[in-house]
Amino acid sequence: MRSIGVMRFARPIELPISKNDSFAHWLNRRPDSPVDLPMTTKSTLPRQRKKCACTGVRWCAECRHPDVRRSHRMDDVVPIPEILATRPVVGSPEDGLSAIADFASEFQCAPACQSFSGIRVFENFLTRQEADSILQDIEKAPFTKAQSGKLKQHYGPKVNFNKKKMNASRFQGLPAYAWLIEDRFRKLAHAESEGHAATDQLEFERALKVFETTDLFVLRYFKNESSNLDFHLDDTFAYGELILDLSLESDSVLTFLDQNQESPRCIRIPLPARSIVAIFGKARFDWEHAILEYDVEGQRTSVTSRTLHQDLHESPDGRRILDIARRSRTLA
Repeated sequence: MRSIGVMRFARPIELPISKNDSFAHWLNRRPDSPVDLPMTTKSTLPRQRKKCACTGVRWCAECRHPDVRRSHRMDDVVPIPEILATRPVVGSPEDGLSAIADFASEFQCAPACQSFSGIRVFENFLTRQEADSILQDIEKAPFTKAQSGKLKQHYGPKVNFNKKKMNASRFQGLPAYAWLIEDRFRKLAHAESEGHAATDQLEFERALKVFETTDLFVLRYFKNESSNLDFHLDDTFAYGELILDLSLESDSVLTFLDQNQESPRCIRIPLPARSIVAIFGKARFDWEHAILEYDVEGQRTSVTSRTLHQDLHESPDGRRILDIARRSRTLA
């Protein structure tokens, strides 16, 4: 067996010391002298167990401070665009143009931004009693911690977005209120099909025709936790075009952003409590969307319904997911 030799050190090299050369002083110290480490840029806060679920660039009230992020080796927070750094005033001028456009609910569009389309908002989608009933059903299931200061419940297959794989082994079906949301939305969409731009309406009808809820995500936001949803595009591997998002408990605003768009490049869409928004077309694929911290006024619960991408319907996993979702509808 090969022996491991003992490493021997030569006599330490004496370094010339200036008054400000703390590192050289530390190297030349006597072996029995106390170690006086030079100052570093590391956090001076003691490392404590982090209670939130944030990782990477995600943040909430607990992990927002730079010292906390450094101590837990988290990435720096990605700043939002300057025009959204504080709660914006719709129509505020920027170089003579409006950087932020208003959404006209009565026309289901942003008149000042012709390139933006793919939104339907239905206010008073539920009665107060119906909303309370859904919230009671939600409370029957446990929440788990989510990133960015939120709590979550998920009904659907687990998706590995990087590897483009789905695992339905723990998917046991959807709650009964998933079908109430889908059926109510479909009925309203057909009843209010007039008054929209022809191309926009055709895109909406095409997306709605193939929509079938296979994934339900419940998110709970808290003002005191600085809950937020950072700018993102929803995945296009696992999920189909149409996305439905139901707002419960408190009002909020859904912000859309296209950094490549000339002004206006930001659309702010009010989401009153008990309203539902449908996202499709350009809003789904070209514009990132977010729930900003200052748009969470109190406790807010959102219920997001998605459908399996059409390309996955004939795959073994896809057929299993559809079968589980459909069986849960028959039991609702």
